[in-house]
Amino acid sequence: MDETLASLRRPKRGRPPRPREDHLAAEDFEEEGEDEEAEAEALARPQTKRKRAASAAAAAALEDQTLIDIIKHNGRLISHAVKKLVEDYESDPKSVMFQILAMLFEACGARHNFYADYLYEADVDGVVFSLVELAKKGMVEDNYNTKQKDLKNFKENLVSFWDTLVHECQNGPLFDGSLFQKIKDYVVALSCTPPRVYRQVASLVGLQLVTSLISVAKTLSGQRETTQRQLNAEKKKQTDGPIVESLNKKLAHTHKSITYLEELMRKIFSGLFMHRYRDVDPEIRMSCIKSLGIWVVSYPSLFLQDIYLKYLGWTLNDKNAGVRRTSILALQSLYEVDENIPSLGLFTERFYSRMIQLADDVDISVAVSAIGLIKQLLRHQLLSDDDLGPLYDLLIDEPPLIRRAIGELVYDHLIAQNIKTSQSGARDGNNDSSEVHIGRMLQILREFSDDPVLSSYVIDDIWDDMKAMKDWKCIISMLLDENPLTELTDMDGTNLVRMLRASAKKAVGERIVPATDN
Repeated sequence: MDETLASLRRPKRGRPPRPREDHLAAEDFEEEGEDEEAEAEALARPQTKRKRAASAAAAAALEDQTLIDIIKHNGRLISHAVKKLVEDYESDPKSVMFQILAMLFEACGARHNFYADYLYEADVDGVVFSLVELAKKGMVEDNYNTKQKDLKNFKENLVSFWDTLVHECQNGPLFDGSLFQKIKDYVVALSCTPPRVYRQVASLVGLQLVTSLISVAKTLSGQRETTQRQLNAEKKKQTDGPIVESLNKKLAHTHKSITYLEELMRKIFSGLFMHRYRDVDPEIRMSCIKSLGIWVVSYPSLFLQDIYLKYLGWTLNDKNAGVRRTSILALQSLYEVDENIPSLGLFTERFYSRMIQLADDVDISVAVSAIGLIKQLLRHQLLSDDDLGPLYDLLIDEPPLIRRAIGELVYDHLIAQNIKTSQSGARDGNNDSSEVHIGRMLQILREFSDDPVLSSYVIDDIWDDMKAMKDWKCIISMLLDENPLTELTDMDGTNLVRMLRASAKKAVGERIVPATDN
């Protein structure tokens, strides 16, 4: 056995020999270099072959599948398919436009029999009327709402296709004034038709188009800023040579492209969003509001204006809880960015009362989200303490999720505000901080002192956020201290005892409010 193990062991290696000090001939270096290059080429060859093989396989797969087949079942081919469309567009724009529009109709579920020449020349309204007639005859398959497993990625792939198409076309067809104008016309027209699936698909596509156009516009805006800086630097040299002329042309071209994209966004907004944000289908309404929130945050130079913001305010009154919550979450994203606040002044003044009302919404998820939004308004000092009065009643009057959210707001706004890290006296900094927090908590509890049950609710709501309430040493010290930082009444002493008792029970996992409310 030992012999067998010994035979499997590696032999001991000696110390590697020291390199020779004598000089090598130049020919030796050349031979070594050639060997290394040959070795690198040999290693690179398999990778190149694999890439070529993958491209060839993708090309072969594309030959056998239409665009709608790829979107339904083979999303990994979307990038290859779009690149081929863009390549073919230069030589045969009519065929490419037909393929894209036909896919749009098929994504809506319409079993059409249009051909390229007709679709290229036909009136948009006439084509859409024919598609609506197909729906009336039942010649539509609903890919959008289907539960089929093989179509589970349909929406994701559809969005990916249009996003990829916009980005692949940004150096050509996007700005030719033909392809995307035609796409825009059909998307807007389909979004205004009676068949629900047409509106759903067209809305999804149209909203994604704006999102993708914003991405391209932001890239161009960055290029415009860079070009402007270069131009300013050249002008400081006080020379009007070919460089300045070239930069001026580039700046004008970039600005023209951005203006074109923004106009395309406006047309989709006015033609699609302004009608679909109040669609009878709440899912379409939610998609519109969610997208608008993304647009305002990502492209404020165009969308951070009251003419667009008002739609977020209006949908705070939507009858569907999901739409209301979507609007609140969109607003949270806006108020999270400090640079947006000056532009939100008029909007806040107009809609803040509705935001406060939503903290008492019948839907718990909406109410909790609204409380989070109110916290952001407080952080930016956009609300007064008088505005918050009705909210404090929710500490004792609502389901646990709402009470916890209000408790967090009360802690952040009334207890943790303006903490002084040092106080006069012999106490250390931690006790000072805890004592200040507990003093503010006692002020709140005075409003509920007549009822120990209500006091327990308030303590329960704030306990998770307030570390000072777990500082039993500080609480006991305040009970025994003859010279506290703040003058304590007998009721304060009672509340300190309640706080200590409740905190001890919470610490060991016991409930301090009725089980049905936890």
